[in-house]
Amino acid sequence: MTEILFYITNRAGEGVQTALAWRIADKAWRQSHRIYIHCGDAEHARAVDEAFWRRPATGFLPHEPAGPDAASPVVVGHGDDPGDHHDVLINLAPAVPDFATRFRRVAEMITGDPDLREAGRARFRFYRDRGFDIQSHRL
Repeated sequence: MTEILFYITNRAGEGVQTALAWRIADKAWRQSHRIYIHCGDAEHARAVDEAFWRRPATGFLPHEPAGPDAASPVVVGHGDDPGDHHDVLINLAPAVPDFATRFRRVAEMITGDPDLREAGRARFRFYRDRGFDIQSHRL
């Protein structure tokens, strides 16, 4: 069964969710995992991709936009098809994607922003109501 991990922070503001996603993706990449970062739409995916190029100034996380030729260990995408990824999903979209359960591990984030917090709570209930074992990590 898919392992569900929630990362919870009270920090709020622009970029908090993306910075947290970078940290999770960096750790997973260093453990030799392949990561698919799911965004709500194309604009969000572009913003995450651009932020990953700037963050942090002292590190590098090999990533690229999703597409049929994407070969990077970290792929940033949106929509209904994560390609051939099935290892780690970092979900930055407001809802649980239909393909979430095909991944071994799903990382979800709840930040202090009211809208993101409420959407995160709804995703938590979604997984809980379907019997998934959920691990929460307070940051």
